[in-house]
Amino acid sequence: MSLISHKNLFTFILIGIISTVSYFGCDDAGGPVTPTFITNPNVKTFDSIGVEEDSILASFNGINLTTGVNTVSTSADRDVSLNDSAGSSGINFYLWSGIYDQLPAGYETRFFRVFGISTPGEFDTLSKIHSKAVLDSLDFTAESTYEADGGYFNAPLTSTPVYCFYLKGRRPTSSKPIYGIIQPRQSSDNNPGAPYGFKMSFRVRINTNGENDFRKLIQSN
Repeated sequence: MSLISHKNLFTFILIGIISTVSYFGCDDAGGPVTPTFITNPNVKTFDSIGVEEDSILASFNGINLTTGVNTVSTSADRDVSLNDSAGSSGINFYLWSGIYDQLPAGYETRFFRVFGISTPGEFDTLSKIHSKAVLDSLDFTAESTYEADGGYFNAPLTSTPVYCFYLKGRRPTSSKPIYGIIQPRQSSDNNPGAPYGFKMSFRVRINTNGENDFRKLIQSN
């Protein structure tokens, strides 16, 4: 068995110290610099946006995804609407582009599915979609979350998929395309099978600068 000489051991240790200092950087005093992080200025985070199905016409079943607030079903400022599968059936819900279903029409939104099953923690740490450097409007082929993967939302939730969306209808008035990610958070139904009583909420993050970047925090130095 060969042994490392004192000279070689010193060389290995010296290389390790230099590599460590090079990775973290040094301050003016020669010590390592700890990276600092700031809120990503191009990303908005909405931890819980609630929507509901109700028997009254002006129920809050729409969402304005640029502001993270729910809207009444007839609002022209909605990006998506909560719908059920067969006209007030009270089951099998999904998000539909805001230009459909109710009048006046809202804004058009397009989707594709990112993950079929994802935990809240995985959603929180999702920084970009797949390995694409840049998202493209042609990536978004579905007009609803159902069309994106054939799945529905019910109570209780049996899965929490993640969808990526493009606010196509906002593009003419925004300087950059707005992309986002959305995940169902929870659901309940006070009157199962009836055309009212279903409620659910969503987690949402959007990038207002046209980037495939959904990090809440970014390194400042």
